[in-house]
Amino acid sequence: MAHIPAEDIRIVEFTEEDAEEISQLFHQVWPLETDYPESWRRKRMYSPQQIIDEMRAGYHYFGARLNGRIVGVYKAKITDKGLYGEHQTVSPECRASGLASAMYIQFAEYARAHGLKRNYCNILVGHKIGERLMKKFGFRPWGEPYEQDEGMLVQMYERILTDEPEERESQQ
Repeated sequence: MAHIPAEDIRIVEFTEEDAEEISQLFHQVWPLETDYPESWRRKRMYSPQQIIDEMRAGYHYFGARLNGRIVGVYKAKITDKGLYGEHQTVSPECRASGLASAMYIQFAEYARAHGLKRNYCNILVGHKIGERLMKKFGFRPWGEPYEQDEGMLVQMYERILTDEPEERESQQ
């Protein structure tokens, strides 16, 4: 695992020029995510064109680079309910590095910068890492669990945003 000092993690917005590399990360990571049904994992392995199409449809792709290479990504879209985030993907070499936490901090900062009062996302029911991140960042279950894909139960979580910036919780 690569150690990334928390102060060195910079979450940036990616552009269409990054689509090929984002797609490569999806193809590296999603086959390994065996907590999810295989059909869902296949759907998560977007082609560069799918990423570009989503960017043009209003999705913003954010993430970080390590030694010039994309090692983490998530996508977000502004909706009438707030800022919806999904598809968080972290390279296996960067697990437990604080990268996912940095993305959740930036998720809130981006929403606040756009005048939004809520972050929300789905977490696979029983996915310990995801549930732990929800608790750490003050998300609460929103509604009842539902089947997002055949055989895949998720819980939507929301975080009501205040005007106070996030602490750098990834440094704890």
